[in-house]
Formats: sequence, structure tokens, C-alpha cells
Amino acid sequence: MLYGNGTDLLKISNILPFINHLDDPFITKTYTDNELALILSRPTPLYSLATRFAGKEAVFKCLSVHGDAIRLNEIEILENEIGQPTVTLLGNAKVLADQKGITQILISLSYDTDYALAFATAEKD
Repeated sequence: MLYGNGTDLLKISNILPFINHLDDPFITKTYTDNELALILSRPTPLYSLATRFAGKEAVFKCLSVHGDAIRLNEIEILENEIGQPTVTLLGNAKVLADQKGITQILISLSYDTDYALAFATAEKD
């Protein structure tokens, strides 16, 4: 059963200042070590950095939580064996999702030259 949807559109140039400063607090509070490893393995890391940020915002919205209820680095967006993005909730995000009965979050990420787009759906039994 559908619990909630979330979407986010991000102008990629908003992320550009951080691409060469991965130790910046914005980066460390937003991305997990696993995500950064995946992002840096890409030929153009900027697009992966931007789509994952948009993805985290979309997941946050589909969970229907207050602004300070979870941190963005508690939402991890990696990939399965065929390259499809997957969401894993960590810490308080997982606790809140469990309390709401959310069993799965599906996500779609996309980008074009100037924008990154994400759409997330939370499901519950």
C-alpha cells in the first residue's frame, strides 16, 4: 500500500561549489561514506552528487516527517547489481519509518545538463 510520494528538483550548479571540497560539513552531514565512494567512482561525480541530494530530499518528503526529525545522511542511496538506485534508511530515519509501517522506499533519479530530478515512493504493508 502506498504511504507517500516525494519529489525534488535541484539546479546542479547549487552543488558545484562542493565537488572539490568533500570534507565540507555540508557533504559530511548529507552523504554516507558508501555514497561518497560510489559518487567518486563515477566519470562525472557532480551528477551523482546532485541526483543523490535530490533523492534524499524526495525520500524525506515521502516519509512525511518534520524538518529536524532525521538527518540527510540517514538516507543512503546506493545501487543494486544492475545499477538501479536503492534506498536504505539508517538511524532515526529507520526508526521513524518502522513506526509508520513503511517497508520499502522506491526511488528514481535523473539529470539533464542543468537539473537533477528525483521521485520517491514509500510503501507499507
